[in-house]
Amino acid sequence: MDTGIGKHVNSQLFHLITYLQESASALKIEDLQAKAGSELQITEDLIDMLRQNEKIIYNENLETFAYRPEFNIRSKEDLLDLLRARKNEGGMLCRDLIDSFPNLFQAVEDLSKSGQVLVIRNSTKDNTPRVLFYNDVEANTPMDKEFKDMWHSIKVPDETDLPRELEKAGLKTMEVFEKKSKSEDKPKKKKKQVNRKIKITNTHLDGIDLTKDFVPSK
Repeated sequence: MDTGIGKHVNSQLFHLITYLQESASALKIEDLQAKAGSELQITEDLIDMLRQNEKIIYNENLETFAYRPEFNIRSKEDLLDLLRARKNEGGMLCRDLIDSFPNLFQAVEDLSKSGQVLVIRNSTKDNTPRVLFYNDVEANTPMDKEFKDMWHSIKVPDETDLPRELEKAGLKTMEVFEKKSKSEDKPKKKKKQVNRKIKITNTHLDGIDLTKDFVPSK
């Protein structure tokens, strides 16, 4: 339950960082105070914690605070440039980008509609974007409509149904091979060595003087 900013200094710090993350520009403490209202209690300790936070950029000359994102994205054009620059490194997870750009999902939808970005979405009702790829038109290969129709007509089982469908087709899941691999990796138990007792009779001691060191003859 959201109970407001709260009185604890860590709670107030969290809300200050959230305000800065949602802001398009750097802010002064007075701006943050006006945004938060009377709930925010400005103290020297709170200001010092904000200055020293790794997610905050503090401008000592202007006395302003700004949020330090993982990636410097302020628009959908910035997002497209980032994906283009990293196109040879594979897709980028949305969860790694949302921290940098609050309007990420809207930008993704716009770029997806224009065909500039390819999107893999979560298989849930909300259909939210999960992985983003730059759509490099130079790598696109023309395909016949017949092949496209065949491709889209193939139904891919849901992740929860995949093991059962593989079993129906006579295929094994990776879990089977993983179990086998783990069992092969286990070190084999060494058999315990049993010390066999040897019964010595008097016949074995014939001719041996037990009061002297015994050295066998060569």
